[in-house]
Amino acid sequence: MKLFSFRKKTPRLEVCTNNLDLFFDDEMIEKLEDLIDEKGIKAKEMDCLDYCDECTCQPHAILNKKYVQANEPNELINLIREKIS
Repeated sequence: MKLFSFRKKTPRLEVCTNNLDLFFDDEMIEKLEDLIDEKGIKAKEMDCLDYCDECTCQPHAILNKKYVQANEPNELINLIREKIS
């Protein structure tokens, strides 16, 4: 019997469809999908994440219940990769 089980939790990512439409082209969407598949991330696409003021300014997402943002989509993808590694 194991008293302490240090199972790595599955990362969870929530993205706003409006934000994706504003900042992500097909290439960046594919790169994000590849990261989701590669790292086994549970991803959920939502109509709105309630960050409307930020939504029109820069790419963002909710990673493990924490807001993450970047200046460009590629930077956001790399930030997500960094935070779950």
